[in-house]
Amino acid sequence: MTRTSDDGLRGYQVGGVRAELRALSVSDDREGMLEGTPHLHRRFRLRTVEKAMAATAHLYVHDLEKIRADVAGRAEEWLPREAAHARLTSWWTPEGVADPGHTELTVMWFQTAADDPFVRLASIVRPLDWAALARFVPWED
Repeated sequence: MTRTSDDGLRGYQVGGVRAELRALSVSDDREGMLEGTPHLHRRFRLRTVEKAMAATAHLYVHDLEKIRADVAGRAEEWLPREAAHARLTSWWTPEGVADPGHTELTVMWFQTAADDPFVRLASIVRPLDWAALARFVPWED
């Protein structure tokens, strides 16, 4: 379930934590591919996901094991071509942290153009464990 907060941000329930959507982007996952096959697209996607995971602390990639299995299985049907990224923040902080700050989590998934990214995000994050996935970000002076 999503709700709009007083400051106009969309709120999402992530496990037992309330988080607010700070950024959402949807892009063409096949951008940069001039030609190829569905299997090549899967390999390209996995490489892109692995680079993103190395560059972004606390990135959750929805269906990561399925993406890896698709590459190994050499499936020959095209994947949905939209890549979506969302950045969520919460005032929840881990136990024992006395510094002021917040926690954040970035979520990545793939979808078709017909899918509503806000609804899809809600269904992805609802069962997640915020405490295990999010990172603490201290306030900077």
